[in-house]
Amino acid sequence: MTYLASAVKRPGRARHLMFAALPAAAVLTIAACSPAGTDSASDSAEPESSEMAAGDEMGETIKIGYIAPVTGSLAGFTDGDPYMLSVVREQFADGITIDGVTYPVEIIDRDAASDASKAGELAQELITQEGVDLLMATSTPETVNPVIAQCEANAVPCLTANAPWQAVIFGAGFGPDNPMEWSHHFFFGIEGFGDVDPLAWDQIDTNKKVGVLWPNDSDGGAFRDPDTGYTPYAEAAGYTIVDPGAYENGTQDFTSIIQTFKDEDVEIIAGIPIPPDFVTFWTQAAQQGFEPKIATVGKALFFPTTVPSIPDNLGEGLAFATWWGPTFPYESSFDGTTPQEWIDAYSASPEGEGLVWNQATPLNGALFEVAKVGLEASGDPFDKEALVAAFDDINMMTLGGQIDFTSGPFPGIATIPTAMGQWELTDEGEWEWVVVDAGDVPGLEVERPLAILEW
Repeated sequence: MTYLASAVKRPGRARHLMFAALPAAAVLTIAACSPAGTDSASDSAEPESSEMAAGDEMGETIKIGYIAPVTGSLAGFTDGDPYMLSVVREQFADGITIDGVTYPVEIIDRDAASDASKAGELAQELITQEGVDLLMATSTPETVNPVIAQCEANAVPCLTANAPWQAVIFGAGFGPDNPMEWSHHFFFGIEGFGDVDPLAWDQIDTNKKVGVLWPNDSDGGAFRDPDTGYTPYAEAAGYTIVDPGAYENGTQDFTSIIQTFKDEDVEIIAGIPIPPDFVTFWTQAAQQGFEPKIATVGKALFFPTTVPSIPDNLGEGLAFATWWGPTFPYESSFDGTTPQEWIDAYSASPEGEGLVWNQATPLNGALFEVAKVGLEASGDPFDKEALVAAFDDINMMTLGGQIDFTSGPFPGIATIPTAMGQWELTDEGEWEWVVVDAGDVPGLEVERPLAILEW
């Protein structure tokens, strides 16, 4: 089952052009800015001019704001951002040329500290004090939704990523009769979990009872919705949902939830807890003798930092919906870089030292790929309506996958496909995940079937 909201066109926006990934040779110029998460005044300094192509004129500086959770409980989404931003700034090093005019570009990055209120405050600051021409944000509705709210209120073009689209649209009060006017968002939605999780469950013999962990936040509310949430997908696949009720992020005692799962004879776990909450839940589940056969968990298991932090190697066999990895058939519109090439370069970089790549980083970088194409297509980077209309018409390949705003489930939304991955511990004591179901990712190789959890 796939939920599609009523198709609504925004007034005055054409939807007939299809943009392929543009050549990487478009010329750009960028300011030297401080690393992600800093608030240095140097972020807003005027960029140094670089050489222009013969005959080009120099235009005013294009300001792009970028808000992400560099610190706090959601920092796993951005630990690859220092490298990503260095790549982006190198790509933008010589300016962006539009109709013979070369525009310097300044990227102002800010740390939302995994706090929704701060994300909104930073968005307001970047709009009213820095005067950004385009504002971007990433990683969960707690970061994305407050930024979108400020952009919609102030008529500023906005690009966001890495949050389920239903939690963005419905969680922020939009709907078929109230579409976003200034914002565009790309990621998969609840269907990215609901369509793919049962493909993994079907590989193991269970009683088809699924215990869910829906927190009391924007994501949890969207997944719990009886009509547009997760349950209709599971039921359509023949599974029964056991929902013990919402819990607060930061919960330290999951005993009552675990007991409910034990009483209901739950054999499958699904959910979207933040990383520290899942570590607490899973550790306590083992301590209290709750031993499900399968766990397909979003958000917490997206990143390589969570699984090793679970004691006694209890992370082995945990599974999750995945949207990116070394074998995914994608490439950057900047320079044709493939996922494996990106991973190799990241691992060899100073920014990647001591870290493991994660799948959020390429989508964070794809924000800049889409921004570049939209700015070039607008004809005038300071014409806000033209820029938003240009985003409406984008259908392009990026390092994070195909971004298609021309055929999304809702105006301003582009969805990406998902597969199923499972974490395993190698003989060398290293953690890695393998593809156990291709989901709806075309051409993705499956490495092995899903393995049952061992306790």
